[in-house]
Amino acid sequence: MKGILSIIKAMGKFIIGLGGFTIGLLVIIGLVLTVALSNPNPRPTVPDGAVLVLWPEGQIVEIVEAPDPLAEYFDTFNSRPAQTSIHDITAALRRAKDDARISALAMVTDNMQGAAPSHLHAIAGAVRDFKSSGKKVYAISASYSQSDYLIAAEADKIFMNPQGNVLLNGFGRYRLYFKSMLDKIGANVNVFRVGTFKSAVEPYIRDDMSEAAREANVEFLGALWQQYSESVSSARGFETGKLDQDIADISSKLRNAGGDFAQLALDTGLIDEVGPQSVWRGEMINEYGPSRYGNSFKQIHYQTYLAATNRRVNSANEIAVITAQGTIVMGEGPVTVAAADTVVGHIRNARSNPKTAAIVLRVDSPGGSAFASELIRQELVVAQNQGIKVIASFGPVAASGGYWISATADEIWAEPSTITGSIGIFGVIPTYENTLAKIGVSADGVGTSALAGAFDITRPMSELTKDLIQQSIESGYEQFKELVATGRNMTVEDVDRIGQGRVWIGTTARELGLVDHLGGFEDALDAAARAAGVEADYAPVFYMEEPDKLDQFLADVLNSTVGVGDGFKLGAQSPALLKAAAMITEEAEFLFNLNDPTGRYLICFECKVR
Repeated sequence: MKGILSIIKAMGKFIIGLGGFTIGLLVIIGLVLTVALSNPNPRPTVPDGAVLVLWPEGQIVEIVEAPDPLAEYFDTFNSRPAQTSIHDITAALRRAKDDARISALAMVTDNMQGAAPSHLHAIAGAVRDFKSSGKKVYAISASYSQSDYLIAAEADKIFMNPQGNVLLNGFGRYRLYFKSMLDKIGANVNVFRVGTFKSAVEPYIRDDMSEAAREANVEFLGALWQQYSESVSSARGFETGKLDQDIADISSKLRNAGGDFAQLALDTGLIDEVGPQSVWRGEMINEYGPSRYGNSFKQIHYQTYLAATNRRVNSANEIAVITAQGTIVMGEGPVTVAAADTVVGHIRNARSNPKTAAIVLRVDSPGGSAFASELIRQELVVAQNQGIKVIASFGPVAASGGYWISATADEIWAEPSTITGSIGIFGVIPTYENTLAKIGVSADGVGTSALAGAFDITRPMSELTKDLIQQSIESGYEQFKELVATGRNMTVEDVDRIGQGRVWIGTTARELGLVDHLGGFEDALDAAARAAGVEADYAPVFYMEEPDKLDQFLADVLNSTVGVGDGFKLGAQSPALLKAAAMITEEAEFLFNLNDPTGRYLICFECKVR
């Protein structure tokens, strides 16, 4: 009995002690937060003669998803990729160009995890604009991927570690095809589509790419590679065709370099100098002076520079920037998807704001739900009916549903490398009666009409149901063509000829009349100001969900960024097997997010090029 009482007493002391510790910890956290929130960090300063360090982290996106700071800090294996806003990068370069305190630019791309072609060209263009001030640009990464190199090529001098490499391999688009697997499990995939080139459904009905899809993909990927080659060749002073010839001869050139990829990069003129960090760091110190603690060159990280130079611009005229990023879905959602209720809410808030002079719809979306796309477009039309001009600005992708929401805008601007078009519509409904039969399960019952249980996936789909769905899909395609014809001042027949689910890049889309002008986000802002007659005085305002202030504070405290002087971080490279698994997971997550109540989708699966 005494032993049991001793155990109970010990447990009681532990519980009391744990409670006291918890209360004390909460009090300490509360005091820290109170002091921190009541004494915000002062605005950082820009050292005279500093080198601006452009060090993007993770994926380049339009809008960065608000972080979950505690999950990222305590979960060592957190898989959420880092993100960097394209607008942060271009804004920093634009400000630094004419800032006398900034003496040069150093670019570190080791922690980039990919970017779409139009984002890469936008950064490269901003670097070129920075160089026009006469300030030097350096690329100081340990190694360069194909994406990284488009940016690095703009540098006056490119450094690389002796263990690094520059491997340019062109663009490709490869998908997984599931027909044989679906056949093995007995799944019956019912496909409804309009458009010769609408290849989104092919992985479920074929084991390979159709000739129509192959033709379209070869054309737009070839055009993207030509833009890439021309940009790099112009920056490095190469002759036309040199990159393609170097790729064709890479085996013999690497053999001549003794199997050393770094030497190969030197031999082919892709880089200027090979050496460890200490070498380029020493050169930068000699040229621009030491940092405060003398362990690197005088510098300022571009995010710190943005914080130091941010100034709120008050204007009676605002250009509302509404971003549609990711798959278009019904309901509400984070910035990783273009959720109809969320985007519509932003448009409604913008058009209800008396300061709003115009709206720029910034699009980076391969499409999604047809219903959700139309909800967004309808709200934009309401704004137009109020007299507010709507200018669509296409980022990396504005295809299928991404084009639908933009079709009736007053103007459409696209980057030369924007992937757009894919004017088509489809539906996919699998049934699993044969799958169930394989394990001895069958479905049977009664209904009050021929449509009762029409969409029961345990039963085969009737010819009546198939006919109804196909009619709906065809009607949706006709509506799509009519929207484009009305918005772009074309005939329905002209739209059909360049539609059929075909994908185009921005330059071709401009020739075909699918977009009005070629240009970036800043060009679209200027166009919106001109259309509203406020070009002399306006301020862009991004409409997005405000992050929780406590979460933002914790993110700042727990996930602060270190500078180049503190040493390189590990690059975010994934083994090939994990990348393959990620492709399958990404396909599955994409499909699970599709929630159109009518089952009609406007999606371009071919449009993702990294």
